[in-house]
Amino acid sequence: MSLFNLITLYYVMQKYAKTPKISILTKILNYLILIYYVIIMFLHFFSTSEVRTILRFLNKNIEFHAVEKSYMENCNNLANISDKIDWFVCAHLWGWFAKGMIIRNFFLLNINSVIFELIELRFQHILPNFYECWWDHIFLDVLSCNLIGIVASILFMKYFNIELYDWKIPDKIKPNKKNIIFPTIDKLCRKVFTNSSTLLLLIFLSFITNIIDLNVFFLKAEIQLHHVNLIVIARTFAIGFISGKACKEFYRFLKEGMTPKRAFYIFLEIIILSLEFLLAIRWKDTLISDKSDLTGINV
Repeated sequence: MSLFNLITLYYVMQKYAKTPKISILTKILNYLILIYYVIIMFLHFFSTSEVRTILRFLNKNIEFHAVEKSYMENCNNLANISDKIDWFVCAHLWGWFAKGMIIRNFFLLNINSVIFELIELRFQHILPNFYECWWDHIFLDVLSCNLIGIVASILFMKYFNIELYDWKIPDKIKPNKKNIIFPTIDKLCRKVFTNSSTLLLLIFLSFITNIIDLNVFFLKAEIQLHHVNLIVIARTFAIGFISGKACKEFYRFLKEGMTPKRAFYIFLEIIILSLEFLLAIRWKDTLISDKSDLTGINV
């Protein structure tokens, strides 16, 4: 089955994604998709312990970390804020700058900044590094690192005249405003989301955006890799490049219509993320819950 999938992918790539007119960067991206797809399919045949054995064989100096760092100690003492500032601060800044370059919409980026903090609260019982102080969630993440990264990306794109994305689907049928129970709320919703199709689009984009982040956190914890491990960093960059291309083609699809080339990148992005997600679910038994799976904030 895997061989069939690989042959099919290679055939599609040869027909639609490998043409004489494409740039060298696009060729590199296409082969990156092929290689990463093969790796993810390969991992589905192994347990986490077998994966660690393979990694030890490839790199004898690799280190595994069964216990992740928590950021929830000494929350009442603001003097301990320096303890919270580590590699993850740079990761937040550069991560949201990269997301800004991919999504290219200030509103959608900030919505997802808040959503991911809520997701952290939901999964902190099995991912200890999601444990954070309340002021860490609000001030260090949403209002500082995330926002700075988002604003920097928007300013960067405006300075270099890079296209920003207007994630809206225009109304094909004029909305009937009769019999609306709450006209003020309806007017506000239409001002923010334009219509129900745009709302569904934003929900879909938010789902994909957060799946990208959740996949790496779950897989990293299940294999017990440190967050600065080269494998984790390589995966982050690979998915970032693939997502950037897929997002661009998806936006063009919304504005100009579907083509085989656009379908190729959109479809492969969804397939790769789905394979990662299924792998994270398959390995979920390696995660240990601290039995505190009630969403809450430590004050």
